[in-house]
Amino acid sequence: MPGAPASGGGGGGLRRNAVWAFVGAILASVVWTGTVVVVPGIVGGESSAKSLGGYHAVDRICDAGKLTAFRGKYKMVDNYPLEHAGRSDSMDVMRCYALMKRTPEGSETPEYATLDIRVELHKAVDSVPEFAAVRHYFEQQKYEITDAPGLGEEAYFAYGDEPTSSDKTFHDINYHLQVRDGGMTYSLYWTDNYQTGENHTLDRETVRKAMLDDTRDMLKAIGGP
Repeated sequence: MPGAPASGGGGGGLRRNAVWAFVGAILASVVWTGTVVVVPGIVGGESSAKSLGGYHAVDRICDAGKLTAFRGKYKMVDNYPLEHAGRSDSMDVMRCYALMKRTPEGSETPEYATLDIRVELHKAVDSVPEFAAVRHYFEQQKYEITDAPGLGEEAYFAYGDEPTSSDKTFHDINYHLQVRDGGMTYSLYWTDNYQTGENHTLDRETVRKAMLDDTRDMLKAIGGP
């Protein structure tokens, strides 16, 4: 993985930390697949697309949105963020994935976290059923769901903290911020990890505020209000 720590004293733990972060981001990418499985019927059929208002696709969404809040707390690992955009008659998609690190106060060991942003501009179908189905997926996975104020027509946080392996002392912390505004759907996934007794992660409110602040900047950068 580009920018991952080299081996050495404590290297195994560092590599595990970075790998967990990467795996967390990959899991975020399959939420849609899981949603289709647990909520059949959201694909297919005919529906009317919602207005996109001023939203438009950009080639590098994280560059456009700056990520000021998260960059103020973490350093971007070399070669990140990775950014992609795809355009078609039915939907434009923008994606940004970043591996970030910070060294907690009193520690010499860097901690790694990942940020994964995906924006879809639905031109051909109604975005509402899909957005509702993703929320239903989080509910079925027993995530803690709370409203996210001041974003789009509807927005919420989904939060989960769960063991990552047979060793129950290792945990993934998963934050999702989901926003829908007309035919635009937005997802910011942030994941961190810790071992019981060695938890140096940022507190929940700090992460939530960074997600909100960077999301507002991101949506404005692609034509939102």
